[in-house]
Amino acid sequence: MSYLVCRNSVEIIMDTAIVRSAGKLITMRFLMVMVVCFGFGMPVAQADEASAHYRLARTLRSEGKLDEALKEIDMAVKLRPTYAQGHLTRGTILRRMDRLDEAVVAFDRAIELEPKSGQAYGLAGATLMRLNRTDEAIKRLTKATRLEPTETNHWLNLGAAYRNLKKYDRAISTYEWGLKRNPNNVDLLNNLGVAQRRARRYDDAIATFEKAVALAPERADFHQNLGIAYRAAQRYEEAIPHYMQAIAIGGEKAGTLYDLAVCYEKIGSNELAVRTFKRYIKAVQSKDPKAAKRAQELVDDLEANK
Repeated sequence: MSYLVCRNSVEIIMDTAIVRSAGKLITMRFLMVMVVCFGFGMPVAQADEASAHYRLARTLRSEGKLDEALKEIDMAVKLRPTYAQGHLTRGTILRRMDRLDEAVVAFDRAIELEPKSGQAYGLAGATLMRLNRTDEAIKRLTKATRLEPTETNHWLNLGAAYRNLKKYDRAISTYEWGLKRNPNNVDLLNNLGVAQRRARRYDDAIATFEKAVALAPERADFHQNLGIAYRAAQRYEEAIPHYMQAIAIGGEKAGTLYDLAVCYEKIGSNELAVRTFKRYIKAVQSKDPKAAKRAQELVDDLEANK
């Protein structure tokens, strides 16, 4: 049924006269108009105006004009307060403006209006994580995974929430459940490996990272994480090629250079360790002179022991 625009009072009086003389069918049509206009529906013109504000808000959001987008979505919500997607969009705009508490309120309102919206639960949970309200985030994200089990971000965020609480076993089981529904997803594999490493399950972490690297060999961060896992397991020679590959793909990042230098030192390749520490010093000298000084002391010790 399409909603009708209310007519003015004079026309309604005229219709009332027609109803009295024309029978039951017109009476029912008149009552339907009255019901739609005075409480059980939204006039077409008002709905169209709300939709126009909603569409403009989304366009402005995509252009990064967040203040203008917020004004438009506020108009849309005012005209159509029971439209869940409007509150959801309002939450995403507020979130990008770092007005996180208000964003959570908007997402929760969307959930009230559309309780089966996994997207609303997921966005609420992700925003609560940014507010360090981790327990609340876990509740929302758990619901999101049940409503949208194939949405990878819900599993990633839920696992990250458990990792923030140092509940690594829960994080591991979360990523494993996510992988059952999203097999071979490399981001879930990578995060599973991180959780396994932090739980000191180094062999499991190595196996997981190796699978991630095999699926996405172009990812520098996967090679670095595999190198870290090998280093944590004191398998330094096996760590070295992955650190080198991470550098080849992603450039000379300070943390990777430092770890590589340590691995060279551990296997007795002092000359390579010195060269790599010097590359590390160059990378951090301007940003972290204290770290550069500590590394230089290591270089001095290595060169003294040649």
